[in-house]
Amino acid sequence: MKLKQLQEKRGSLMKQVRETLDLANTEARALTADEQTKLTSYESEIDGVDSTLQAEMRQLARESQNAPQLSQKEEREVNIFDFTRVLNHLHRSAKGSLTVLDGYEAEMIQEGEREARSAGVQAGGILLPRMIVRRENRDITATGGTSGDQGGLTIATEKRGLLDDFFNSSIMSSLGSTRFEGLQGNLDLPRILAGTDPAGKAENGTSDEVSPTFAMLSLTPKRLPAFIDISERLLVQSSSVVQSFLSSHLTAQMGAVREKAFFHGGGTNEAQGIAGTAGIGSVAGGTNGLAPTRANLIALRGKLDDVNAYGGATAYASNSQIRDKLLNTPRQSGGVEGNYILSDTNMGILLGERAAWSNAISRTLVKGTSGAACSAIFFGNFADYIEAYWGGVSLEMVRDKTNAITGLYTLVASVYYDGGVVRPKSFAAMLDALGA
Repeated sequence: MKLKQLQEKRGSLMKQVRETLDLANTEARALTADEQTKLTSYESEIDGVDSTLQAEMRQLARESQNAPQLSQKEEREVNIFDFTRVLNHLHRSAKGSLTVLDGYEAEMIQEGEREARSAGVQAGGILLPRMIVRRENRDITATGGTSGDQGGLTIATEKRGLLDDFFNSSIMSSLGSTRFEGLQGNLDLPRILAGTDPAGKAENGTSDEVSPTFAMLSLTPKRLPAFIDISERLLVQSSSVVQSFLSSHLTAQMGAVREKAFFHGGGTNEAQGIAGTAGIGSVAGGTNGLAPTRANLIALRGKLDDVNAYGGATAYASNSQIRDKLLNTPRQSGGVEGNYILSDTNMGILLGERAAWSNAISRTLVKGTSGAACSAIFFGNFADYIEAYWGGVSLEMVRDKTNAITGLYTLVASVYYDGGVVRPKSFAAMLDALGA
C-alpha cells in the first residue's frame, strides 16, 4: 500500500474518530459503551497505519538511494564522461567565446536538464544528472586469474561521483535519518502528531476526549549553493585531478550549510531544523543557561519516553564544546575521580546511547543574560528526520572585476534539497547548555 493510500486511510479513520467525539459533545453526554468500543478500534487501526507508514517511508528511502539503473550505452557514456571538458566549456563561455559542447558530455547535460524538469527545479548554467553526481561504487571479479589464482582479480569498475562525499558525510545520515534521493516534484509525507492519550476510568466515568491530529510535511527543492575560485592553470590538469579537487571543496562547503540547516534551519530557502520544529520536547537548564548535567541528559531521553516515542534510531547530538564539557563533568558530585558523564575512551556513546558531535550544532544561542554562549543538545529518533534531494547539480562559471584582476574564475555549484521532522514527538532539545 503506497503513501497516498495510507494517508487517505488514516484521514478516513481520523474523520470517524472526530465524528464520534463530536456527536457525544453535541449531545453533552459521555460516550456510550458502543461508541467507546468503536473509538478504541479506530485508534488501534490508526496506530497500525502509522506503523505501516513508517515502514513504507523507510523502504521508499532505501529504494531512492539506489544508483540509477543504467543501460550498457549509458554505462559507457558515464565512464567516458570528461569533467574537464565541461569546465573548459564553461570557461570559454565566461570569457564570452562562442562554444558548443558535443559528444557524451552534451548528452549527459541533456539528461541533467530532463531530470531538473521532472524534479521541478529551475537552474542556471549547465546541469549534470544524478548518475554523474551520485555513483554506486561497485567491484567485479575479472574472469580467469593470475599465477594460478582460482578466483581472479577483484577490480573497481566505476568512477566516484562528483559529490558522493556530500551525501555520505552527513552527521544526520550517520545518526539514521531517512533520506530520499532522485525526487520528482514536491514530496508530501504524512506528519504524525500525537493526540491526548485517554486515562483509565471507572465503569461509568466520563471518557477523556482523544484528539489525534494529522498534518503534512511538505518538502520542496531549495537551492544549496557553494563556490570555489579556480585558475586557468587548474583547467589544464587531468579530469581526475580537477574533479577530486573541486568535489572535496564543494562537498565541505555545502555539507556545512546543510548540516546547520538540519538542526537550526528556519524552513525559508533552507531545511526546517529540529530546534525550530513545533511539538518537540524541551528541557530548560536555567534562567541564564546552565552547564549540562547528567539529569538534563536523562530528562531529554525522558521527553520521548513520556509520549511513547522512545525507540528506533535514538542518539544524542551536540557540538565539540559540549563534548569537552561532558568529558570534564563528573557523573555526580563527590564521585570517583575519572568517572565522568562522557568517557574519553568511547566518545560515541553517551549514557548508553549513540552520540555524535558536530560544530554545525550551534554554540551561540542566547538565554537570559548568557549572551550568545549557549549550545544545543538534541536527543531523538533520527529516523524521523527526513532528508530530501532532487536531481543532480547545476554548474555556473562567472568572472567579476576582482577575479579578472587576479586571473581567476568562480565556479558555483548548486544542489537542491530540503529537510524536516516527520514526527515531532520523536525529538527533544536543550537549547541553553553552557559549555564554556
